[in-house]
Amino acid sequence: MIEIEVCIMNKFRANPGDLVRVVAPAGKGSSQNLPLIKEYIESLGLVAQITDNIYDQDEPFYSNFDEFRANDLISAILDDNCKIIWCIRGGAGCNRLIQYLDERLPTQPPPNPKLLIGYSDITVLHMYLHKKYNWPTLHGAMMEAVVNGSYDPESNSILFLLGLIFNRITTVCYPELTRLDGGSVLTDPITGAVVGGNLTLVEASIGTNWEINTEGKILFLEDISVPAYSLERSLSHMIQVGLFENTKAVIFGDFTSADSQTLIRFAQQRFATDPLINCPVFVIPGIGHGDVNLPLPLNTSAEIRFVEALNEYQLCDTAQDI
Repeated sequence: MIEIEVCIMNKFRANPGDLVRVVAPAGKGSSQNLPLIKEYIESLGLVAQITDNIYDQDEPFYSNFDEFRANDLISAILDDNCKIIWCIRGGAGCNRLIQYLDERLPTQPPPNPKLLIGYSDITVLHMYLHKKYNWPTLHGAMMEAVVNGSYDPESNSILFLLGLIFNRITTVCYPELTRLDGGSVLTDPITGAVVGGNLTLVEASIGTNWEINTEGKILFLEDISVPAYSLERSLSHMIQVGLFENTKAVIFGDFTSADSQTLIRFAQQRFATDPLINCPVFVIPGIGHGDVNLPLPLNTSAEIRFVEALNEYQLCDTAQDI
């Protein structure tokens, strides 16, 4: 087992008074948490905007009906005053917004890029914005979980996230990234943007106009409540459609609430040594649906290299200005 250190460089900076548009493009949170979300954002010195009637109790699956959720997200994307789009929670339903985004968003990117923050079902929007506007985004904690105490406010899940947002830290290093494929030590760095997120949504993108682009990229995958046999089936499907043919590397995050972590690791290990996988495969704890969810910038320049003096790999991910 080789331990690898993950370093993420950051250039993004939020300033006091910047506008945060709080959106609910997927599932419905608690209405009682909405004022707490606003108070939390304002405690950071930022300005929070939450659209009235963001939740509709007549919608059984999602926070609101498709057109409302789409219009709220589109408004945030096109808002010149908005600096950050911070999602309330994941769940399901983001894929249903694609037709509205295709119809109503301009072909050329808005002059002021936005930093989208979220994970889980928000993976759909990460992939969409990467493909449409080539914006960097941030896989990280969402507002509902922040204010309801799912994360310790003094944990790295929150401190690193705020450090990246406010540029109080320029480098974040993640240890315990372990190589699974047993390949020889890298003599040349692997370079490419980090893309991906939730495995279920990455797989669901295949064949759509928002299909993930893994060519020359480092693919990150995590999920929740996925049995090991289902993980293996999804990975086999992705192999069969050629998703990994030109991928520079694969990194597995946490697969929480699975039937067996032993079997999950077995499926990952078997994938890593599959003769059709021609790239290094790694696993890292602490990014995903667990109590620890360290932030991971997506669609930014990254490099995996072996540092002989330290006998470890490093992944350095440099966040570009937005």
